Parts: sequence; structure tokens; C-alpha cells
Amino acid sequence: MPNKTMSLENFKNINMQLEGITKELAYHIVGDPLVLGNLEKYLDISFDSNLKVNITTTANNLNKNHFNTLMHNAIKQINFSINSYNANSHKKSLDEYLVPILDFLDYAISKKQHFFINLRIWNLDDSKSAKEFNKNVFEKVNERFCLNLDIDEIYKNRPKNIKIARMVFFNFDDYFQWPDLNNDFISDTGKCYGLDSHFGILSSGDVVPCCLDKDGIINLGNVNNDKISDILDTKRVKDIQNGFKNGKVIEEFCQKCDYRRRFD
Repeated sequence: MPNKTMSLENFKNINMQLEGITKELAYHIVGDPLVLGNLEKYLDISFDSNLKVNITTTANNLNKNHFNTLMHNAIKQINFSINSYNANSHKKSLDEYLVPILDFLDYAISKKQHFFINLRIWNLDDSKSAKEFNKNVFEKVNERFCLNLDIDEIYKNRPKNIKIARMVFFNFDDYFQWPDLNNDFISDTGKCYGLDSHFGILSSGDVVPCCLDKDGIINLGNVNNDKISDILDTKRVKDIQNGFKNGKVIEEFCQKCDYRRRFD
């Protein structure tokens, strides 16, 4: 879908409506919060609504101007999607990409940050297709933090997390295929945490079951037209929820989602 930024007015309205529905927000559904020149104003709104914020970013735009903003009291966790470097075409060298991230880690640690920071390496696969890239990343982190991370041990043991410093971790996972109606049918049985532990709101205001529905294929309603509580109480939402509870996958989009199989 075309890039769009949710206005502060609409964002504030959503945050106010979320009282009693959730205690946390994740600033992402493909969109990157660090492209916002006024990110602090969004964080202020969430803080005033007593909502904790999870930031997920490619870090392509990270610079020292963000450092103080990212220490905001609303933030609970920051995720840097390190494997996004290989997935995006840009002119930065790996050093140019990683150094601002490592500099921010040093800054956050020096400030005794109150939140967790994860360096996401979600590219582990049996063919080790990203091994050389990962090795280069580990070497940079080893050098900066005086560690001895071993690439071969990581591929062998497949840890979920490795601690780098206080409240700073590598976070590992496999590649996954984004769901799409053009994908092959997988199954109409199974479960998912969509509309259970989370749901999504796109910048347009459209409500979706999860963060993988970036194009609003399962459009459950729009917060600019209806209350969030009313949208979450519709028959379509209840059917999806009851389906997952009973091991049934109702929506075609979900039937073609490979990611949910890790919950089976």
C-alpha cells in the first residue's frame, strides 16, 4: 500500500480508545517509526495514555538525533531488524549501517536504559544462506563489546537469545514467508495469536488481525468510522477468534500464512 503517516490527532484518538483493551503498542506494521521527524510527540501521546511502546525499526535512518528520543519513558522495548540490511537495497556499507546502532547501544547502556534492546537476526535457515553476513555482524559486535560469539555454535545450537550487555540481546529466528492470497494453500486447521494477543491498525485506520496483514486483506473495520471496541465485537472477529480456539482457520489469507505454523 502507499506510504502514509497517521496524523497525531487520529493517533491520540486511538490511544484514548485503547484503555481497557491493551497495555502495549507496537509502532510497526512494515512502517518504520524512525522516519518520523516528530516521533517524540507520538511517544508523549502513548505515555499520557499509560501505554507502553515497542519500537521495531530497520535502523536505516538511525542517527544521533534519535538517541535522546529513544530514551523516552513510554518505551518498553526496541527491536533492530538487523537482517533487513540484506532485504533492502541501499548504498550504505555494513559499517555505515551498524555503527549508529552500536553507538546507540553504548549510549543507552551508559544511561542505564529502562527497556530491552534486541538485535534481530531472523535469517537462520538450514542452507545458511546468510551465514557470511551474520559472521560479519557478530565480528563487529564482538569487537565493540569484547565478546566471543561463534557463528558455527549459533547455527549448531540455534539459541533464541544471546545476551550482549545489560538488557541488550541478539534475538534469533528463521526466515518466514509473508502471507499472500497468491501463496499456496497450507491448511484450514491450526491456531494463531492474531486477535488473541494482538491486532493491528494500519495508518489508514483499517483494523487487521495481525501485523502480517500489511495490505489490509482482512479488513475488519476502520477506526475513523467506528469505535475500536465495536470493531472487535463484530461477527467476523468473533468467527476468527472462535476458529483459532477450536483449531480452525477461517480466513483464506490465514489459510495461506506459513508463519502461523510455528504456533502449532
